[in-house]
Amino acid sequence: MPASKPKIREDLTVVELDGEAVVYDERTGDLHHLNPTATVVFGLCDGTATGRELASDIAVAYSQPVEEVVEQVQGLLRQFRKAKLIEAASNGSRVGSRNG
Repeated sequence: MPASKPKIREDLTVVELDGEAVVYDERTGDLHHLNPTATVVFGLCDGTATGRELASDIAVAYSQPVEEVVEQVQGLLRQFRKAKLIEAASNGSRVGSRNG
C-alpha cells in the first residue's frame, strides 16, 4: 500500500497570523491553535507529498537531520488526523508530481 499524502480538509477555515494558525472546524465547532512549527507542516499538506517527503523538504530547508524531522512531522500528522484536520488525498486528485 502506498504511503498516504495528507491533505487539509477543504471545509476548514484557516487564519494565519504572525507565523501561527487558527483552524476552525464548522462541522464540530472545534477551534485549533497551531504553533509556528505545526503551521508550517499543516500548510504543506496539499495532497502532493507523503509525510516522509514533507519531512525531507523541511529538513533540507532548515538544515536539520532528516530522521529527527521525520519523527516530528509524523507526530504532527498523527495529531492532525486525530483532530480530523487532514485526510488522505484521493488517487485522482494529483495536482503535481514529485521526484524522489
